[in-house]
Amino acid sequence: MTRVVALVLAFAALAARPVSAIAAPQVANAWMRPVAAGAASADAYADLRTDAPLTLVAVRTPVARAVEIVVHDPKDPASFPRAVERLAIPVGETRFALKGSVLRLVDVTGTVAPGKPVPLAFEFVDANGGKLVVESQVEVRGIVAARPAPPH
Repeated sequence: MTRVVALVLAFAALAARPVSAIAAPQVANAWMRPVAAGAASADAYADLRTDAPLTLVAVRTPVARAVEIVVHDPKDPASFPRAVERLAIPVGETRFALKGSVLRLVDVTGTVAPGKPVPLAFEFVDANGGKLVVESQVEVRGIVAARPAPPH
């Protein structure tokens, strides 16, 4: 009898597991140029990889007031950069790249300098409404542009 109960419990545990667990999306090649605190905006770039369709609903960082998801297809002459509230991420790779779609940090609150990675949190929703958050560190490349001197 104990063996039957153990078998029933084992099958119940297997049945309760999701049929296919969705692996968390991966963020790769995340980078941006340096920018001084107080800048109106700065663009960050990254490659997102996923094995299931997801929707990117937000990106957050402590070094800016907000992060806009800006979409643009440079191969389409009718395309122009525009901020969207959410972005469908298909299976495979989605690229945020220079002269294409970008992650725009708005109202930069701290200096973004080489050697000091910038944290980004990507917030996704899957087809069932489940939420996933993926943390990433953005590499800062280049030199900080000097601010122009105020007029005398």
